[in-house]
Amino acid sequence: MCFRFSILLTLLLVGAAEEVGFIYNGFRSANLNLDGIAELTSNGLLQLTNKTEKRKGHAFHPHIVDFKNSTNGSIFSFSTTFVFAILSEYPTLSSHGIAFVIAPTKGLPRSLPSQYLGLFDKSNNGNETNHVVAVELDTI
Repeated sequence: MCFRFSILLTLLLVGAAEEVGFIYNGFRSANLNLDGIAELTSNGLLQLTNKTEKRKGHAFHPHIVDFKNSTNGSIFSFSTTFVFAILSEYPTLSSHGIAFVIAPTKGLPRSLPSQYLGLFDKSNNGNETNHVVAVELDTI
């Protein structure tokens, strides 16, 4: 199964002291932090996986984005929009999906490729120290 992100990803924090926003119109100049088998294709798409079984890929925005005002502790609201495609190895069958994640660190070294959304493993799934927000986009 192959996941390819197309053309557009935006994030806009609303209420931040300094408005933070970015738009990726293609990923060539995005300077994303890639891990696992994630890569940029020759036409600038972000490919998170390929046909290799039991492997994963992540792509992280290269700079820290604060979601909390350090002065008064208020939380910023945000919105995001993205366009993506999931290309299944078998067009007539459903397959796994992807997750849009907000995480405190770049990289998820103890994550499994086939369970826990590619974010956790058996030893850390459900821990209250896992400070992430994830939106699963699934085809099953």
